[in-house]
Amino acid sequence: MTLEATSIWFGILVLFGGLGMFLYGMILMNEGLQLAAGDRLRRMLETFTKTRYRGLAAGAGVTALIQSSSATTVMLVGFVNAGLMTFTQSLGVILGADIGTTITAQMVAFNVILYLSFPCIGIGLLLYMVGNRRVVKYSGEIVLGFGLLFLGMEIMKGAMAPLKSSGVFESWVSSLGNNWFLGVLLGIIITSIVQSSSATTSLVVAMGATGLLSIGGTDPLSIAIPVILGCNIGTCITAWIASIGTSLPAKRVAWAHYIFKIGGVIIVLPFLAWLPDLVRWVSDALGTGSDNIGRQIAWAHTIFNVLLTMIFLPFLPQFAALIKKIKKGTEPEILRDPLFLDPRIFHSPAVALEMARKEITRMGRITLDMLRTSLGYLKKLDRGGKKYVLEMESIVDGLANSITEYLSKLSQEPLTNEQSEQLVGFMHAVNDIERIGDHAENIMYLAVNKMESGEGFTESAAVELDELSDTVFEMYGGIVEAFETQDSDAAGNFQNLEHLVDEMASRFRDNHLKRLNRGECNGTVGVIYLDTLSNLERVGDLANNVGHVTTGELQKL
Repeated sequence: MTLEATSIWFGILVLFGGLGMFLYGMILMNEGLQLAAGDRLRRMLETFTKTRYRGLAAGAGVTALIQSSSATTVMLVGFVNAGLMTFTQSLGVILGADIGTTITAQMVAFNVILYLSFPCIGIGLLLYMVGNRRVVKYSGEIVLGFGLLFLGMEIMKGAMAPLKSSGVFESWVSSLGNNWFLGVLLGIIITSIVQSSSATTSLVVAMGATGLLSIGGTDPLSIAIPVILGCNIGTCITAWIASIGTSLPAKRVAWAHYIFKIGGVIIVLPFLAWLPDLVRWVSDALGTGSDNIGRQIAWAHTIFNVLLTMIFLPFLPQFAALIKKIKKGTEPEILRDPLFLDPRIFHSPAVALEMARKEITRMGRITLDMLRTSLGYLKKLDRGGKKYVLEMESIVDGLANSITEYLSKLSQEPLTNEQSEQLVGFMHAVNDIERIGDHAENIMYLAVNKMESGEGFTESAAVELDELSDTVFEMYGGIVEAFETQDSDAAGNFQNLEHLVDEMASRFRDNHLKRLNRGECNGTVGVIYLDTLSNLERVGDLANNVGHVTTGELQKL
C-alpha cells in the first residue's frame, strides 16, 4: 500500500502537509511522555549522569523515547541553567542524545511503517478519549503521536514520487553528488528551519528508499551522507535558541553541542570518499541487502554519531576545559543542596538541631534576597532579576523539603521536651520562610504584569511602596538574624514592627484607592500596586511567626 502524489506541484503541497504531520506527531509523543513520565525522565537525567558513561546511556535512552535530540538538549540547557546538573555532566548526555535520535531514521527505513501508523492512530486516539487515569490517557497521546509521525513520513515519501520523472530534479541530484559542500549546507539549512534532524534525516532515508537519489546512476550514499552531516550541525540551533538569556554554564551546553557536531564533521570529511563503502560493509554485516538504500542511509546516520561518541567520550574533561576557554567567564556557583544537614550527627540531637538552625537561617537569607530582587525588578526592569528569583525559589523549595525530612527523621531520636518543642518550632519556621519565598515570586510576576501594561506607579505610590518595603526588610532581616543568634529580645523588638507594617499597608491602600477614584493612575497598575501591598503585608505576618519561634512562643502560631 502506498500514498503517492500525481504531479510535482501537488507533491510539494503534500510534502509540506506530511512534514507538518511528522512534526506534530513528534510534538504529541514528546508532550505525552512529559505528562505521563516527565518527572521520571527528569530524575533519570538528573540521577544517571554521575559518570560520562551513565550520562551517555541516559541521553540515548531518553532521546530514543522522545524521538528528539533537540528536546533532550533543551532539557539539558534548562537543568544546567537551574543548577540541577553541571556543564561537565551534560556532555555525556549530549553524546547519548545524538545516538538516541538515530532510532527514528532506522524505524523509517523499514517499509512497514504505513501498516503500523493507522492502528497506532486508532488505538492512541481511543486511549486518549476514554482513558480516565493519567498514565492511560497520556500513553494514548504517545501512541497517537507515533502513528501520526510515521504516517506523515509515508505521506512525504508519496509526495516525492513525481520527482522521478523530473529532469530538473535529476540535474539537482547530479550536482549534489558532485559537491559535498552543497549537501552539507542543504542539511544545515533545512534542519535549522524545521528544528528537527529526525525530520530531515527521515526525509533523506525516504528519498533513498524510493530511488530518488539513484536517478542518473548517481551513488545515493554520496548524496545522502553530506546532507546527513549537515543535519547533525543544523539540529544544534534548537539548544542555541533555548540558551538565550540563560546562565553561562547553560550557554556552554549549546556551544558544546555545536562544537561536537562541527568537530565531528571536520574529522569525517577527509574520509568522505570511503564512508559509503564503510556504510555498505556495516549494512551487509547486519543483514541489510545491497539494494536497500533506505536502510544504508539510516546506518550512515547511526555510524556517524557512534563514531562521534567514540572519538569524544574518552576526552570529555579536556573537551569541557576547551569549551570553558572558548566561552569564557565565571558565575557564582549555585549551592542547591543543604550545607549543614548531616544525619550522622543524629546521636547528638543538640548539635543536629543547631545544624538545622544554620540551614533554616540560610534559607531565610535567600528569601530576603529574593524579596529585595523582586521589589527592585518592580521598579526597574531586569530580566536577570526574574531568572534569579525563579532559580532561588527552586532552591528554597528544595531546602524546605530537605530540612523537613531531616527534622522528621531527627524526631524519631530520643529528645528532651525542650528539644522536641524546638524541633516543632523549626518545622513551623521552615514552612513560613518557604511561603515568604512564594510571596517574593508573586511580586516578581506582578512586576512582569506591570511591564506588560506599559504603565508605572505614581510618584506618591512609589514613595509609599519604598517606605513599606524598607520596613518589611528591616523586620524580616532582623528576625532572621535573631533566629540565627537565638536572641529572643531582638526578635521581640523586630516583631513590634509587624503592627507598623499592617498599619502602613492599610493606610497606603486607602491612599491608593483615593488616587484611583481621582483617576490619577491606571486601573491595571492600581491592582498590581494593591496586590504588592498585600504580599508585603503577608510577609510581615510570616516573619512575625518566625519571631514567635525564636522567642519560644509557639502557642501564638
